[in-house]
Amino acid sequence: MEKKRIGWKIGITAVILFAIFLPGLSKYHRLKARQTKLDSGIEKLRVGEAGLRKEQDKLQNDATYIEKVARDKLQVANKDETIVRIKKKDGK
Repeated sequence: MEKKRIGWKIGITAVILFAIFLPGLSKYHRLKARQTKLDSGIEKLRVGEAGLRKEQDKLQNDATYIEKVARDKLQVANKDETIVRIKKKDGK
């Protein structure tokens, strides 16, 4: 009879502890997953920032790169050059 009582007490205690710690454990796993996702996002931003810093350095110090950007993005030409635009077949 005494063994049954101890078994029930242990079982009830286990159920109570499980009920107490299950929500916390679940929240821990959700937060851990969120932290992993945020860390991944931070790393992507760091890589992007490094690329932007390299481009900034080129734009400040590399005359050839500045000329390339001016020609490609701003459609700038030298004084003795003529810009010729070719339309694509789809009308653009």
